[in-house]
Amino acid sequence: MASRNVHTAAVSRGGVDTELADVFARQHGLVTIAQARAGGLTDSAIRHRVRTGQWVRVRSGVYLLVGTPESRPQAVLCAVLAAGDPAWASHFTALSMWGYRGFDAQPLEVCVLLQRRPRVAGVRVHRSGTLEAQERRVVDGVPVLSAARSLVDTSARFDDVALGSLVDDGLRRRVLTLGALHGLLRRLPMISPGRSPARLERILVPRTAGYHPGDSELETRVLRAIVRAGLPAPQRQHRVLVGERTYFLDLAYPDVKVAIEVDGFDYHRDRGAFDRDRMRQNDLVGVGWTVLRFTSTSTDAEIVGAVRPFLFGR
Repeated sequence: MASRNVHTAAVSRGGVDTELADVFARQHGLVTIAQARAGGLTDSAIRHRVRTGQWVRVRSGVYLLVGTPESRPQAVLCAVLAAGDPAWASHFTALSMWGYRGFDAQPLEVCVLLQRRPRVAGVRVHRSGTLEAQERRVVDGVPVLSAARSLVDTSARFDDVALGSLVDDGLRRRVLTLGALHGLLRRLPMISPGRSPARLERILVPRTAGYHPGDSELETRVLRAIVRAGLPAPQRQHRVLVGERTYFLDLAYPDVKVAIEVDGFDYHRDRGAFDRDRMRQNDLVGVGWTVLRFTSTSTDAEIVGAVRPFLFGR
């Protein structure tokens, strides 16, 4: 963000505001009234900055340095600061900060300690007495609950398929671990709004040590279509040696040497990847593998119809 130099230059003009330069830079152009006072500003000086257009009040007790670019982290941090210290982005808002798609349009949610009861306009405030240090993180300058904690706290809002997909996505991007999910499930109270221990247990049953989430959600969808049709589940990321080359197959039935490869629209990023993919397929076919390829346009019926004959005969 190009705003750090802008912040520093802007706050240096007012002398005493120099004390707040790092605060503005660190907090996406935001400052709380408590931070301003700690930086040496009186309430009269704060009002002067608002009156002269240097700052604008964006929430109760929170001000924005005029000219700072707007951003999603800024909006989330503003809600967190307004809830008072300590507070963290939580639930759907935390999931959006951890890179999960589809949650930016949801109402903002923050979490505070159980003994506090702040009110923040337009923000859903949760209270918790079970937050531990490893669940309190910072993402892009925003205090936020861990991805594992956020998925556990929202588990009742999803069906099994959607929750499983979110878990796999987090595992692929390494923003959560199965150990963290299992630990939270054992530790947290069984009854809580938004939390479904039974659903989590079902999701985690097949996700034991050594579980591989696949390389993409498309891979998971193909696997799901096969299993739903009553066919045996293929192995994920099966390792095949061809001469001195090692390949990992998206999905495979090693006993009948059927490989299932899934290709997203942007799968071939360059000519080199295209050529390597052709070499890979030729190597596999050369040692007796049948390679079936599916894309995002493949229907469940097409996937099952192509796989079934190789398992039960034509």
